[in-house]
Amino acid sequence: MINCGDCVQALNAYIDRELSDDDIVTVREHLVACGGCLHLYQFEESVRRLVRVRCQEQSAPEGLRVRVTVSLAAERLRQEKRRRIPLE
Repeated sequence: MINCGDCVQALNAYIDRELSDDDIVTVREHLVACGGCLHLYQFEESVRRLVRVRCQEQSAPEGLRVRVTVSLAAERLRQEKRRRIPLE
């Protein structure tokens, strides 16, 4: 089982469904066992839902959307490289 620090580091990737199947199980098991990390996960998930809803209500200028899309793609590549290091 992972510790709270490792779980917190993996939460964004967990929420984004970017972890391997084994790492998903590991994080999920920790969340079931740790109320503090579960609370943080629920908070992060609710913030993402709120942002998603608010972003659908208003559209950003095309140039901003392109810059954000490019930045997110670059960050996903960086995260993918980091993800190759196992949590345990």
